[in-house]
Amino acid sequence: MSKIYILRFFHGIFALYFICCIIYLYYAAITANFNFLLILALISLSLEGIAVFILNKGDCPLIYIQNKLGDNIPFFELFLPKKAAKQAVPFFSILTWLAVILLSIRFIVMVYKLFYSLQ
Repeated sequence: MSKIYILRFFHGIFALYFICCIIYLYYAAITANFNFLLILALISLSLEGIAVFILNKGDCPLIYIQNKLGDNIPFFELFLPKKAAKQAVPFFSILTWLAVILLSIRFIVMVYKLFYSLQ
């Protein structure tokens, strides 16, 4: 099997993992389920955000390995039109930030209710 296909496979696994993390943020916000999985999802997405936006100026860190192997097709262009593929990272970033905002609101409401129920 080609190294390019192996890299694409693992790139897909990473993308699926991060999408599941985003979905879990929404689940936790809706159900007020603050637990270890939420912390894991938040840490994972934070590290991915640092790797993509701060260290690589918006590019996936795997792009360098991909280019070295001779694969010049960006990951999202494998299954999305070029215009939509360019918007994938900003789209997932917005989804993530909206989930974090919802989680924050949910947490503040829970703390507020807890504080006033003790008085």
